[in-house]
Amino acid sequence: MRTIWRAVVALLLLALVADAANSGLVNTNVIRTVDLKTLPSVKEQIGVVVQNDHHSKVFKTYTVQIAQNKAPYLADVSVRERKSGVELVVTKLNGTDNDGLLSYRATLARPLQPGEKISLNVDCVFLAMVEPRPRAVVPTDDQTWLWTDSALVPSAYPTRKQKTVVRTSGDIRAHAPTGDSTRDNAKSVTFGPFTADAPSEPLEVRFRDNSEQLEALVHRREYFVSHWANDLNVQEYYELRNRAPAIAGGFDKVKQTMAKFTRARDNYVKTLLVKVPADARQLYVVDEIGNVSTSAVTRRQRVDNEVFRVMQLRPRFPLAGQWNYTWWHGYSVPLTGYLRATKGRYALRVPFIGALVGSASQNDEIPLSALATPNTAVRAYQLRVTLPEGATNVHAHVPVAVDDVSQHHTAYYFDSRGRTVVVIEQANVAPSTINAQLLVTYDYSALALWQKPLVVALALFAVFALASAVGRMQLGLAAAPKPRRSQGRSKESSS
Repeated sequence: MRTIWRAVVALLLLALVADAANSGLVNTNVIRTVDLKTLPSVKEQIGVVVQNDHHSKVFKTYTVQIAQNKAPYLADVSVRERKSGVELVVTKLNGTDNDGLLSYRATLARPLQPGEKISLNVDCVFLAMVEPRPRAVVPTDDQTWLWTDSALVPSAYPTRKQKTVVRTSGDIRAHAPTGDSTRDNAKSVTFGPFTADAPSEPLEVRFRDNSEQLEALVHRREYFVSHWANDLNVQEYYELRNRAPAIAGGFDKVKQTMAKFTRARDNYVKTLLVKVPADARQLYVVDEIGNVSTSAVTRRQRVDNEVFRVMQLRPRFPLAGQWNYTWWHGYSVPLTGYLRATKGRYALRVPFIGALVGSASQNDEIPLSALATPNTAVRAYQLRVTLPEGATNVHAHVPVAVDDVSQHHTAYYFDSRGRTVVVIEQANVAPSTINAQLLVTYDYSALALWQKPLVVALALFAVFALASAVGRMQLGLAAAPKPRRSQGRSKESSS
């Protein structure tokens, strides 16, 4: 009797498993490729073959899940069809599921019919995800970094087979686990394949990478628009940290100076490069102490039909591993190059974010090729656009998905009503947004243009009128009248 019941239960379980397998989408094969060649950005591409195993249901969306421990480093998520290259619309779902996973929903270009398959590429960018190991080294030693992640890619659907490929720019020193991995070469390792019943275990890769890695803990860019002066003022604020390993034994100025003559580079960041427009004027660099006079700006450069100049910022001290540096820099450019007007409606188009490149080279001149690979991870970014007083009907067209877009009012010198400030905030800015353009449209009448001069003129007239009125007023006590001499006394005196 027990044998019969066991057989019945086994058949029911098999039916449930078969029904679950035919209930929806299934990942038949997943290949995750982790690119560690462009640190501090970690690029992760997940190639997945999705099959509709349901007997009648049609699916129009695909859900992508991100582990919660990787969410603080996530900068961008995109999904596209592998065959056609069409990029799908991705929407972030609010909250997390029961396993603490973040979910993003991608809308398929064509509904997936029962029995059909589709190949998708899920591209993710993470910032400052690897950590130095060891945490402290001699500045002239190699930098070794540690990458960790789970062996199984989280997914909302069953996955039948998957593997992970990790590629680095430097030699791989160690990796774990070694049982389910294959060393393709000195700079690549493959973990898996793993089946559906494989346990999830952590993966580790230790590799050498001596490239500079900077982290902008706070980056704020501000635009000040002035129609009256035809001026666009740009100011940038940085709280920067060198992500290299800390100095073992403390900072030694003698050793740091001697390294200039013995090595082409060390772990100290000595120069910061910032690209500015060719017509930029009134450039300045200021830190918490004062003007940074060791900075310089190059002549006009032309690269790929782009004309620009480069600010070479030299901090007051070499930026060692885990050291911070804070400064402001700014410049002004003619407003006509960024503003267009049509019947009182203005369109301001400005760069969304600027690139910052740090160099540890001992040379005084840094080649322009270094600008092609920005090595600064922006963890907290704020963009502020201050419009002239009187601007109304303001709209901001942001080129990328951001955390928050808001409008505030502030008052500057001689403002009567205040002016509108567009504030955009974003955590973990992806490097691909460097060339993006922000568009701000607003209405600005001729009366608003003359509002401030009229207000100033009326204020001055009121001050002079008040001063004139006060000058004509008698505020003290009236003087006593002089006594008159009597006529009798004057006659007697005359006689």
